[in-house]
Amino acid sequence: MTVKRLALIVLLFSSIGSEAIGQGGYAIRYIPDSLLKNANAVFQLDKTEIKILSNKKTIEEKHQVITILNNKGKKFAELYEGYDKHSKVKSISARVLDANGNEVRTFYSYDFDDYSNVSGGTIFDDSRIKYLDVSQPSFPYTVEFKSEVVYQSLFYIPNWYAVPDENVSVVHSIYNLSSPTELKPRYKFLNTDLELKESTEDGMSFMSLFVENQKATKREPYGPAFFETVPKLLLAPSEMYFDGFDGNMESWKNYGLWQLKLNQGRDSLSSKSINEIRQITDQFESREDKIRAVYEYVQNKTRYVSIQLGIGGWQPYEATSVDELGYGDCKALSNYTYSLLKSVGINSYYTKVYAGSNPPKLFDDFPYMASNHIILCVPNDQDTVWLECTSQTNPFGYLGEFTGDREVMIVTQDGGKIVRTPSYSVEDNRQITRAKIDISKDGHATATVDIQYTGTQYENNDLNWVINDGEEKLKKWIYNNTDIPEFQVDDFSFNLKKDKIPSIDEHIEITIRSMASVNGERFFVRPNMMNRWKKAPRRISNRQTEVVLSSAFYDSDSLVYKIPENLHIEYLPEDIAISNEFGKYNVSFEYNNRELIYVRQLRWNKGTFPKESYDKFRNFYRAIVKGDKAKVVFVDKT
Repeated sequence: MTVKRLALIVLLFSSIGSEAIGQGGYAIRYIPDSLLKNANAVFQLDKTEIKILSNKKTIEEKHQVITILNNKGKKFAELYEGYDKHSKVKSISARVLDANGNEVRTFYSYDFDDYSNVSGGTIFDDSRIKYLDVSQPSFPYTVEFKSEVVYQSLFYIPNWYAVPDENVSVVHSIYNLSSPTELKPRYKFLNTDLELKESTEDGMSFMSLFVENQKATKREPYGPAFFETVPKLLLAPSEMYFDGFDGNMESWKNYGLWQLKLNQGRDSLSSKSINEIRQITDQFESREDKIRAVYEYVQNKTRYVSIQLGIGGWQPYEATSVDELGYGDCKALSNYTYSLLKSVGINSYYTKVYAGSNPPKLFDDFPYMASNHIILCVPNDQDTVWLECTSQTNPFGYLGEFTGDREVMIVTQDGGKIVRTPSYSVEDNRQITRAKIDISKDGHATATVDIQYTGTQYENNDLNWVINDGEEKLKKWIYNNTDIPEFQVDDFSFNLKKDKIPSIDEHIEITIRSMASVNGERFFVRPNMMNRWKKAPRRISNRQTEVVLSSAFYDSDSLVYKIPENLHIEYLPEDIAISNEFGKYNVSFEYNNRELIYVRQLRWNKGTFPKESYDKFRNFYRAIVKGDKAKVVFVDKT
């Protein structure tokens, strides 16, 4: 096929969907009212063109026209495109239009700032970003953005989403992709019955998708993550290439073999380092104790920095470099720990994971790039030890909310395999509070409070990080995270236990102003002093999504109040006992011999429940809020 013939095919292919865009320009009056409802921004056009020319050259062209309606949509006026040594921004430009579609200003490539895309903790990184903020002082206005980026690889292919964010609508969305037939990507639709329009001609494969009039939606309370429900198209290459490394991604096994190729030969250590770690581990009998010794050795010897030079975004630095320099990123530190374990006869697996909230689902029949972090998986007899190698303070074997309870790919000698990291149960994730409160006649009080946090509750309000930052920050943490209106810390202490299920014991002694409210001869005490749920999720008349409770935990509060001698009980709330599929809520009130004893227990179950159960869930939540507000009334009869 001639170059001229190919150019004609690509030109015709690129126009697919374009004829559906109105000829009246981008004035806001042309946007249907239905697309303005609930919207902070409207994508009048969201077009992506992917041209795979070979395994060493891919072109991505973007054309977006975004009408920004209010301050919440202002982030779409921040325009950017990233690049590195494996990619180049060939062209980039923007225009700002007023509400009537008239041009306000045009911006060219030289108007964009060019920054090193380096975040905190990153010391080696060749990634850069072209950035321009074109936000305007008044709304609404429209931004038109065009860019073309050339990639020297075939590894990651951008996915398509029907709408790019919550509270955003789309008038026209176009996704076109062309490639040599032998490099045709695999794809998978989710949350939709849409189909690609496909064709082939003269050895070229063409795929196109055109969608219009996508209304703005908002994530419902306790619903799935937004991108779990929006129609989307996942794409991934079969044959891939990155910086001299060819591979195949048609199976997780093959994807793992490609990563194994990148890691090959990077696990060597000096004889001095091998002898040193063997002397340390020889002191222990059990395999798990040896693994722990290696992990703590890495924690004490290294620190985390991000390294993204060249292929460093995918390939770990050599273990010898980490050993000599004492730092590395998640890939380098995981590979270093792997190498140390290997040197003492313990096998482990380099593991690719998506860290953070809302990890994407992995599909057995559709391998794709779905990771942003590396951890280590260590078989241990009938058990498995998981290691987060980037933290100097993380408890041994604990993954927590960052990488726990999700599908990951472990890299074995036989290739990649999908497994799941540990989840943490109700019994693991506890917050146990015991307190003694002595209330004076004027309503003020002194209290001694002991709280134990275990499992993922040890991460509450970043306590797992603050615990290592010294007394001043811990005291500040107490003030910021103790739900008592006005109090003073008189004394405090924290004790950390770094087990597989870690725990922190908090002890505080405080003086509380207005623990009880006094109104004439009556004395009001709200016994739930510091663990109150205050607001139930909003009512929804036509629920669209399932109810998702993403964590499991158990709270127990046992509080004993010493009441002044002159007071007598006038009103004691009834006990509460509620149990359903969402959890259990039990509260008891007891008064005897000047002591008010308050016990609250809340069990919160993790799970996904039918959308029809939302009203029942909301009523359960409302019952907790109401129960937590309960007051005991005393009267002065002297």
